[in-house]
Amino acid sequence: MLLDRMHPEDVKAAIRKKYGTVARFVQEHELPTSGVSDLFRGRTSARVAKAVEKVLAEDAESKHLDCDRPAGTTGKGAAAA
Repeated sequence: MLLDRMHPEDVKAAIRKKYGTVARFVQEHELPTSGVSDLFRGRTSARVAKAVEKVLAEDAESKHLDCDRPAGTTGKGAAAA
């Protein structure tokens, strides 16, 4: 489980990269307002943990794909290069 191996700030950073804010993540997943904070305090909710794990897995996959990209490319099409 990625969540168990990551620092809480890294988890929040991954959420913010995808959703902009932790609050928007909570809203879009219809989670309890304090769900993410509670998760970091050890008060786990299976629904919150599953939603966070999904974001972390997508972020890890994104990083893996970035490593496979040739140096000097942005991945945003020919116009950006």
